[in-house]
Amino acid sequence: MHLRRAVAAGGVLALGMGTLLVPAPLIDVVTPVALCLELAVLLALWPRARAALPWMAGAAALLSITVTTIYLVVRPGASNEGQGLWVLLESALLAVHVYLAFRWSPPRAALTGGGAAVLALALTVQRYLPPGAIVEAVAGSLIWLVPGVVAGLVAWYPRHMDELRDRAVAEARHTQRLDLASDLHDFVAHDVSEIVAQAQAARMVLAGDDPRVAETFGRIETAGLRALASMDRTVHMLRDPGGAARAPVGVLSDLPELVSRFSQGGVHVRLDATPAEVPREAAAVAYRIVVEALTNVRRHAPSASSVDVTVAVDDRVLHVTVADDGDGDARPSDRTHAGLGLTGLTERVESLRGTLTAGPREPRGWVLSAHIPLDGR
Repeated sequence: MHLRRAVAAGGVLALGMGTLLVPAPLIDVVTPVALCLELAVLLALWPRARAALPWMAGAAALLSITVTTIYLVVRPGASNEGQGLWVLLESALLAVHVYLAFRWSPPRAALTGGGAAVLALALTVQRYLPPGAIVEAVAGSLIWLVPGVVAGLVAWYPRHMDELRDRAVAEARHTQRLDLASDLHDFVAHDVSEIVAQAQAARMVLAGDDPRVAETFGRIETAGLRALASMDRTVHMLRDPGGAARAPVGVLSDLPELVSRFSQGGVHVRLDATPAEVPREAAAVAYRIVVEALTNVRRHAPSASSVDVTVAVDDRVLHVTVADDGDGDARPSDRTHAGLGLTGLTERVESLRGTLTAGPREPRGWVLSAHIPLDGR
């Protein structure tokens, strides 16, 4: 913030010196000076002043068009000798207003304020054209329209990319939430089904002649069945209508088959999985970590010849490591932001109080590592 304010103050000082060193009529100086002061205030108050961008662009356009109108009415065909610097500065400042409005304002406000600034920029050339030259006037405004349009397009592209990224992140999170809901159904349904089975068995074995025991176990069984039905309805409502059936949840016992399928693509995968009792939820997350890591190897390390997959349990912590020997075909940023599945997996691992990290390894290659506590510590 202090740097922005210092830059704003330096700009105002340079503007003041410019007005002294490059004298010009007041009508030619007023618009560039006002726009410079406006941008200095914006820079000093950024980002709080972002909401005022379309209003600032509209005010700049109104002031510029007013000066152009005065030229056409009071000083038609006036000479622009010695005033070129101020005209160029005004045009550049109007283009900056167009860029800021289209980059950071809501679409409708951007089109209104930024569009007015584009129009003002196209009309500035009319101040210095000879009266009655209709063809020259139209051609001149069309030429001076280009910088404003270019500024708007340059601003709109990163804005559009931001919107696409936000939409993709939202869709990925929605998919992850659906998977979480389905996983919850799978895991909890498994446990509740066991409770129901135990209640049914206990009612047959332990009830005897005591109707109260049979009634108690009957209520447990009914409550369990009701819970299963409720979960089924909830997951059904969360799923998209007409969507494809959800694939079964992979667990650690499915890793050999997964590795075998991946190795058929020409990359040798070494699997070192230590058998251990792992909760189904943690096992499913570990399986998805391996799937995501192998997918990213295929996408971003086509030169990799081998991948090491290690799954082990140490001190009630599940460790999952996937390392490849790619030679850096992709930039580190490509790997770090590879897909939105890695972001969702990070959230899944953190929900289990675990950690997930990814980064380059020596002498070459990439490693994805996760540590998931099995007792919730």
